[in-house]
Amino acid sequence: MRHVFLIGPMGAGKTTVAQCLCERYGYTRYALAAPVDAVLDIAVPWLKGAGKAVRRPYLQKVGRFLREFQPNPLLFAAEERLRTTAGPLVIDDGRTLEEAVWAHQQGFVVIVLTAARNVRERRVLARDGELPDGRTFEDETEQAWQDARGIVIDTTRMHAREMCEVVWDVVRGGDV
Repeated sequence: MRHVFLIGPMGAGKTTVAQCLCERYGYTRYALAAPVDAVLDIAVPWLKGAGKAVRRPYLQKVGRFLREFQPNPLLFAAEERLRTTAGPLVIDDGRTLEEAVWAHQQGFVVIVLTAARNVRERRVLARDGELPDGRTFEDETEQAWQDARGIVIDTTRMHAREMCEVVWDVVRGGDV
């Protein structure tokens, strides 16, 4: 099976699809943001138990900071995970062109998930119980995915099962 790299804005369905690939097809999920979470927990420990809507602006800032380093420590950590994981890997939190290019070079199928903003907001609200500050949606980390090249899937009118099936068809070599 092929590794899968999902990139797109929050609420497009990346984590939903990743969870499905793990449950149905034996993928292992890896988050590029794992090191970002770790740094945030050390730097701002009082946010450890806060909801995702509260943490997201801080995660975005820490993520931008870490991505400035060369080599990119997020990709360095992902390469280590890629070397030590036996089965197929799904990364569900791609944010930048650099990350998408890296994934392509590593042999991942790069899939760009998108959806209308009102649908994404509804999904985030259902998932997190609250919406982050409006500026969070406009943050550069929520916009940079637009520069990525890959197979684009608009999930606006899809439910979770359909998203998973469409992505799985692409991974197996089909068309959208």
